[in-house]
Amino acid sequence: MDSFLFIGDYYKQIQADALTQIIGGSNQILEAIQRAAVEECISYLKQKYDTTLEFEPVTQHNRTLSYLAENTVYLNAITYDPTATYALNAYTLYNGSVYECSLAITIPETFNPEHWTLLGLQYDLFYAILPYPTFNYQSFYNVGEQVFWRNKTYTALLQTQVLGHDDKLQINQAATDTILNVFPDDPVNGVKYWGDGVDYSVPANTDLSNTTYWASGDNRDQKLLMICVDIALYHVYARIAPRNIPDLRIHRYMGDSQDREKDTGGKRILYPTYSALGWLQAASIGDDITPELPLLQPAQGGRIRFGGNFKNVNSY
Repeated sequence: MDSFLFIGDYYKQIQADALTQIIGGSNQILEAIQRAAVEECISYLKQKYDTTLEFEPVTQHNRTLSYLAENTVYLNAITYDPTATYALNAYTLYNGSVYECSLAITIPETFNPEHWTLLGLQYDLFYAILPYPTFNYQSFYNVGEQVFWRNKTYTALLQTQVLGHDDKLQINQAATDTILNVFPDDPVNGVKYWGDGVDYSVPANTDLSNTTYWASGDNRDQKLLMICVDIALYHVYARIAPRNIPDLRIHRYMGDSQDREKDTGGKRILYPTYSALGWLQAASIGDDITPELPLLQPAQGGRIRFGGNFKNVNSY
């Protein structure tokens, strides 16, 4: 099952043989645990960050499929079989690298690199490039500027509205924004400001080497990825022996016991920020740790409401 984590992520922290041993060779066990790990991360971050966007699943690349902007894929394939035939553009795995068939092999043969195009190492990552910058409700847009928003591209039909002094006085919230944007998919004014938009995706059969659509690398937040792997590995070990979890896994998941504190009310534990749980706690507040994750637009999670009567403009 596709997930924010994939098997290649674990090998940055644990050897392949060790991982196989602790999961008993069952990928189903690992998939269930990593889904729980992702949900644990989301439970801390969803009040402030766009977790739907950040935690999109990583999938094995299939050139016959189309992809959405910012989708992340990894290379993998079935090991090359010298007794098999291969169609043009078929993928295979040979000596740890993934290749694409550049000349149809109708008669079985030993691996011939002249008939294959190297794509990269097994588990190498690629991500679909944004066609335009993502819409930001705090940015100013001129007529004709283009943005990307929820799988569509939009062109500004009207300039962003700039609030005057009197307008700002009437805003029923504490803010310093001087602009008033309309989201492209706003059901009332979106079409007026941005039109209907144009669906955007990477066409099927687009080569990974096509830099108009694809970039090599991992566009996921690397710290968040590490945190998620730490949580998954802790729970994998806990499944085997809850009372005998390696110290390293405890340290990375919840920190050492002497570094844990209780909040002023004594109702919850405050974990050290070097641990996975401590980092998530701090990131959810955003004072000490502010990860480069997509924020919810507009900002959400505020706990104070305020307002008042119509503000008078006094002059002397």
